[in-house]
Amino acid sequence: MSKESNLKERFRIALLSTAKVISDDYKIEIDKKNKSSKNMNFFELDNLNTRFDFIKYRSEIDSKALRKKFSNNQIYKLNLPKNSSCKSLYELSENIRCEMLGSKMLKGIKSNFLENYNNKLFFKRKDQLKTKDDVNISEAFELYMLKNFFNIKLNNLCEKILSFWSKEFEKSLENDLDFLKKNIEDQEKYNSKFSEILQKMDIFDSSDESE
Repeated sequence: MSKESNLKERFRIALLSTAKVISDDYKIEIDKKNKSSKNMNFFELDNLNTRFDFIKYRSEIDSKALRKKFSNNQIYKLNLPKNSSCKSLYELSENIRCEMLGSKMLKGIKSNFLENYNNKLFFKRKDQLKTKDDVNISEAFELYMLKNFFNIKLNNLCEKILSFWSKEFEKSLENDLDFLKKNIEDQEKYNSKFSEILQKMDIFDSSDESE
């Protein structure tokens, strides 16, 4: 085994051990061969080439482990919005909730997420941003959540991306932000409120917006 392969294998084992502790599930296995897997048992070792890749995958495994620990799938599905366009935003909101809980639980997890998100924001590239049609609503919503829940300072490009949708987000969410933050540990209240907010948003009234 080469030095690089050995390093990646050690990293895989370390991530697996951490995921088991975080999720309270000691039966988890990370299958590096199953490239079609969409659950938390998989990440692509071959793509680990830079420090940023290691940070990214460490954060992704932490996030999936926290989702396993803190998210009850029955409650999640019970409050899943009927409008298909709302579902991706609802999914993002639940991921952020679980990541916030993990960040309160361990400082190391919070540092991982903050570093990963800051790297993600730094490497964003957009050739042209002239109208709202140039911005994916899910991308803008993720930025809104990072700014308001993780208190991440957005760079100029990300502020511009968010600006195309900020009025709609603020109109729908501003009055409920405190409620959501106070009930971040109560999945039923949090999911229910977010689902209600998303289904009332004007941007989804006419037709299914492109995700």
